Amino acid sequence: MADRDELHRTGRDASLRALRRQVGQTVPMRRGLHVATDDWTRLAPYERYARRVSAAVSALRDPVLCFESAAVRHALPVFGEPRDIHLLHMGRGHSYRRGDVLAHTSMAEREIVRVDGVRMTSKLETAIDLARVLPLAFGVAVVDAALRSGLTSDDLERRIRELPNRRGARIGRAALKAADARSESVLESVSRVVLELLGFESPEPQVEFVVNGRVRRVDAWWRSVRVIGEADGRAKYAQPTDSSTALVLREERRRENELQIAAGRVIRWEWSDVVRVEPFERILVAAGIPRVRPRSPEVFAAVRNPRSR
Repeated sequence: MADRDELHRTGRDASLRALRRQVGQTVPMRRGLHVATDDWTRLAPYERYARRVSAAVSALRDPVLCFESAAVRHALPVFGEPRDIHLLHMGRGHSYRRGDVLAHTSMAEREIVRVDGVRMTSKLETAIDLARVLPLAFGVAVVDAALRSGLTSDDLERRIRELPNRRGARIGRAALKAADARSESVLESVSRVVLELLGFESPEPQVEFVVNGRVRRVDAWWRSVRVIGEADGRAKYAQPTDSSTALVLREERRRENELQIAAGRVIRWEWSDVVRVEPFERILVAAGIPRVRPRSPEVFAAVRNPRSR
């Protein structure tokens, strides 16, 4: 969950600030189901969305979840707090909206599974669906996560070829082409896409250095300029006691010193740097990372998600 906490830290909007002013009040989830405002505002955006999905499932008759609503149950990445609860209806008809519930229809055969008693599109179907509708960097992060979970590139490519509806096929194929299961976190996946669109030289991923008898694996290694890159999406200091936190901090300082000995320079970036694009670009420029092509005009669109609040 550490990745997700980092992912969604910036997802709070004006509506959430308004909720914070309602101290002691409750937030309606569904008819007869409320949650205390104080508790609600403490949740990360993806946690709020998971609660909303659970509330919808409890109020509806054996629904079939799809898109982000299935992703949150499959432990695939969910970005911010999605606006809608997504349901799938098989057969003829038209999509419709009721409140925050958006029902999609499909005539194509879909793989439906049950997870903890709830029907939803399979992980394969869900990954392909999201790759076709999400901005490129986020679609790649979903596909990377699906690959890490055991799906194969062949599975994904076969499924996208089989779909009769070609809507979103271009960006879906681009996400599959750019996918790389070696990225160990969502932030690494998103960073890789943004770095590519910014025109910088691609690093070697997950390189190991041996220093003082210890193996240190790093997120990125630019051999040409001897720079190590670390995507700080992991809660390295989230420890239960002050004493253990101090131990973790000392170990991190030791690791940093050893990597500097091995490579000469270590750079770090966070989620907010990458999704704002320009701070990430400044970090790379200052480190002397070679730019091998012009910056793509699509770089900002690759990290802008209109499907979330």
